[in-house]
Amino acid sequence: MANVQHSALTDPNIHEPKGVASAASGKVYVANGSGSGTWKYISGHAYGELYISGGVTAQTLPASSATAKLNPTGEWTTNGSANVTLSAANGTITISQAGEYQLNFWASFATASIASGAEYNFHYAVNGTPSPRKIKVSKNTSGTDKLNVCAIGYAQLAAGDVVSIYVGGDGTSSGTNITVAEAGFSVLLVDAA
Repeated sequence: MANVQHSALTDPNIHEPKGVASAASGKVYVANGSGSGTWKYISGHAYGELYISGGVTAQTLPASSATAKLNPTGEWTTNGSANVTLSAANGTITISQAGEYQLNFWASFATASIASGAEYNFHYAVNGTPSPRKIKVSKNTSGTDKLNVCAIGYAQLAAGDVVSIYVGGDGTSSGTNITVAEAGFSVLLVDAA
């Protein structure tokens, strides 16, 4: 076989790509542009979602403009997932594959009857540390309002990282209740590390 061109090979002489014996199931070879490459998981290889549907449990926001995990008791439900661990009891998603993830969050929630203009802040958190990035939503009236919030972002996550949503109020809304009626929180692997 010393003088046979690779393009002329037929079965049974065709072989798998170099390195396939040590590549994990589900990985594909990605060229680096310099004549080499690595085995990586494809985009979408890891994903998962938690959601709240018909929620009725009030959650009290922490005092003094602090934040706490959005986790109204018994309200989260797990949905489809692969290569992440979902915890409805804790409102968390644990990452198995390191990489760049898309984080998606939305919620519809009722507020307490407090001053118009009071704000609510939502953050994603990694291992219990809220990101400085947040999305704010403000009350429209001094009565009980139904507010909606939606955000999409990206984060570099490591294997074992625990991701959740945190919520807090401002000087007026801190210490009051919100009731999340509907919500969704999901992660999607965009680029494996």
